[in-house]
Amino acid sequence: MAAAQRLQLMEGGGGGGGGGGTGGGGTQNKITAGGGDGDSGGGTVFAHHHYHHHQALLEERLWSQLPEKLVDRVLAMLPLPSFFRLRVVCKRWYSLLFSDSFLELSSRVAPSRHCFLLFRPGVWSQGFLFDPGERSWHLLPLGFLPSQIAVVSSSQGLLCCMSEMAGYKTVVMCNPLTRACIQLPLTLKERFVPTVGLVVDRHTRGYKLLVAGDDLISPFAVKNLSSEVFDSSIQCWRMAGALPRLCNLESAKTTFANGCFYCMNYSPFGVLAYDVESGTWNKIQAPMRRFLRTPNLVECRGRLVMVAAVEKNRLNVPKSIRIWGLQHPKSVWIELERMPQALYEEFMRISCERAFYCIGHGNYILLTIQECSEVLMYDFYEKLWRWLPRCPFLGEIEHPAQGFMQGFAFSPRLDAFVYPNMICC
Repeated sequence: MAAAQRLQLMEGGGGGGGGGGTGGGGTQNKITAGGGDGDSGGGTVFAHHHYHHHQALLEERLWSQLPEKLVDRVLAMLPLPSFFRLRVVCKRWYSLLFSDSFLELSSRVAPSRHCFLLFRPGVWSQGFLFDPGERSWHLLPLGFLPSQIAVVSSSQGLLCCMSEMAGYKTVVMCNPLTRACIQLPLTLKERFVPTVGLVVDRHTRGYKLLVAGDDLISPFAVKNLSSEVFDSSIQCWRMAGALPRLCNLESAKTTFANGCFYCMNYSPFGVLAYDVESGTWNKIQAPMRRFLRTPNLVECRGRLVMVAAVEKNRLNVPKSIRIWGLQHPKSVWIELERMPQALYEEFMRISCERAFYCIGHGNYILLTIQECSEVLMYDFYEKLWRWLPRCPFLGEIEHPAQGFMQGFAFSPRLDAFVYPNMICC
């Protein structure tokens, strides 16, 4: 009987297929060429299956014959986490990271992302990348960087790292995604903890690096005297304008906007501006400077912004955290936003009134708290304050309570070049 059944299947089942529709033969009909007049149901099932199988083969054939240029364009437009996952598919996709033509394509079509790269205090072997658009965290390993250096600045996908020891400073530029690195010539002056700023030209991809202050005038003394600039187009340092007298640059951080590097001056509070084109320093008065605490300068949407706590004793001016924008050309500060009072009180309670650190990028400002893993974000576009989701990678470290303190605006880019001869670590 089994042989007869096999013969029937090979011959197509004949008219008896209909009788088998309600018995065991019905299942067999779904996988055969399919029944006679009495088995229209079984034939339809198989025809449907055969159509999808044929369509799948056709789609596979079409996808396998796509032009490489089209495939590359699709890959270049993917979110970077997806691109890095897909690199394991084949050798060619893996090698795209080292292809000049693909990197050039990526520079033209890849979407720009306004992200933030945060670090635990003094730990530079790994960074925590937050994407505000997706409200997601990503771990960025940086163990390939030389030891005894700290990340000090960032611009357009490049990180600037500097030696922590006092003396002539070693500077390493790197793209943490491609792991391309280059060591720059030593600085012209011996310094301790200078103020550092980096700006990358979006069109030429060249960069300029400002290093200012903390001049070593003896093995045990520093003074804010000079500044120097490295220009990637000529691959050398040059001395820049002298710093204003009696300036105090404690934060070691600068912000670039409108053709100038800006940094906070302390005691009294003020803003110093270095004009890249003219090579000169100028002073700008800070808003409400007598009542500021923890002032931070950030860049948002091409504009210089100050974020600070205001502690004024008069009862009609409550304590708050405020945001000002610098108005050009008269260098006037305009108040843009004030943290709601209930949120301010919650922020002060969580921070135990410790110092906070701000980072600006695009429409967003992050406020990180010293020795705390909580991070608050302000969105200029939506006019909203919100706490970030907790970084999942902090649960894997020994002391998560240390939280974040140091952080940078970061735009992940495959085409961020360190110049002139890239070294892949």
